[in-house]
Amino acid sequence: MARESDDNKDMERRNLEGEEELEKEEECMAGEEVTGEGGEGGEKFRQKDLEKRGFDDSCEEVINFEEKLSRELESIQKEKEELFGQLQRLQADFDNYRKRTKEEREQVADNALAEFMKSLLPVLDNFERALESAGENEGFASGVRMIFKQLKETLEKEGLETIEAEGKVFDPYIHEAVVQVDSPDHEENTVVEELQKGYKFRGKLVRPSMVKVAK
Repeated sequence: MARESDDNKDMERRNLEGEEELEKEEECMAGEEVTGEGGEGGEKFRQKDLEKRGFDDSCEEVINFEEKLSRELESIQKEKEELFGQLQRLQADFDNYRKRTKEEREQVADNALAEFMKSLLPVLDNFERALESAGENEGFASGVRMIFKQLKETLEKEGLETIEAEGKVFDPYIHEAVVQVDSPDHEENTVVEELQKGYKFRGKLVRPSMVKVAK
């Protein structure tokens, strides 16, 4: 008897579930018919469906929500582009700063070395005078000549350059005219004689040549 009672309950439950499924199908069919017909009934059905999904004011709220999302996405995209532009500008500024500071350090080092070279020029002058006055003392002259050659080669490796003067056209940027002389063997404004050597260091004038210039 108990088993029969349980079977009856199962049948009743299945019947109820079947009736509920049938009612749902009828409601769906009715909703589709109403939606297809349009009008006030279709609008109510759509509104009810939207309410089930969490929207209160029919499809207008959906449209507003989508527009809001679109605006937020545009704002985020714009902000991203602005940040990327700022990053590019900062990178360019940093690169320029690094190049500028490197050039400034090199310039400071070159200026300091140029001043050091300038302080050695009188030593070179004295070596040349010593060689000119050595006379017949070849042993002394040979030793001085060797030391002078080694010193000058070392300075030239660092960037010291001797300025050519004699026989060249006078250049006020690298030549200093001490006197003008008549010289039938030279054209006007030509360096006739070099009185003191001039030097450059890495292309920069350290000391101009002191010269005589033809009138």
